[in-house]
Amino acid sequence: MARAKATSKRLFQGLQCTNIIAKGINSLHPYCSFGFKRHRVKTLRSKTLDPVFTCMGYCCFEDCPVTVHVEVADENTLKAAVVFPGGAVHHNTKELHRRPVRAGARQSTAEVLKTKLPRRFYLGTLEKIPPMVIDSGCRDDAPSKEVLKTIAWSERKKTRLHSDELTSLKSIVDQQRGTDNDVLQREDIVYLDATGSIIPQERASPPYYVYELIVRNPSKGASPLPVATYVTCDHTTSSVTYFLQAFQTDLVRMHGNGANKRSAMITCDGSLVLMQSISITFCRTGLEDLLNKYFLLISGQYPADKFDLPILQRF
Repeated sequence: MARAKATSKRLFQGLQCTNIIAKGINSLHPYCSFGFKRHRVKTLRSKTLDPVFTCMGYCCFEDCPVTVHVEVADENTLKAAVVFPGGAVHHNTKELHRRPVRAGARQSTAEVLKTKLPRRFYLGTLEKIPPMVIDSGCRDDAPSKEVLKTIAWSERKKTRLHSDELTSLKSIVDQQRGTDNDVLQREDIVYLDATGSIIPQERASPPYYVYELIVRNPSKGASPLPVATYVTCDHTTSSVTYFLQAFQTDLVRMHGNGANKRSAMITCDGSLVLMQSISITFCRTGLEDLLNKYFLLISGQYPADKFDLPILQRF
């Protein structure tokens, strides 16, 4: 038993061993994505002449004959002899392969994704891959966007204040209320958008529209937060105004009158329905009157320091 425990201390935790081997092989042969098998570690104080460590690897591309053999003979230097038998590289141009992101590599990637979006991280890693490696189809150094999103999601779940996402979000809002990171404070920007392409339209039925109200995330650099969603087949000013005013009512009911503040800017597309509803709900005036006030402001006929209405911007 003592011998087994002593041997276990010589081993890497989890799958970190394959990460280290794969990184070393990648520096010699970056064109194949290798899987590994037949790992062997010499038992501590063994008197045999076996190598300290050996393993075999194979290229994950379907028709590629390349294999790799790694052998560490000296425990003091830990220098590895790496041989690539099997033949020349042969990859189908329609295939893409990448190694799983595991153990230490997953942890370090999760740390980066705390401050960087998965898509931006993916594009950054892709730009660093040499053109010949790109042509080979090996993407070991560029995890897919889907994998990166999963890693980022798993990391965010660890920091949640509650297992339920909505409860956790409410706790964050409660903690940040009255601070510089308040979700709906005066200097925030609010986005309102609509789409009619999410829900398929059936024959002889009106189209369904999905409206989304979005504010910035309290965490700097993080994705904006959707705070309200509205599904309807009535794309009119009265319908959208009802949605926005119902949101304001629920906001005050949950967080008090202090939460219902005017934002610095409200952004939407050029839809008259959206602009009229925003003007009525958030500016307490009609769209034509709001545009007249904007004109007076930019023409210098109204003091800028006394102008307390949010700016309605089209994107």
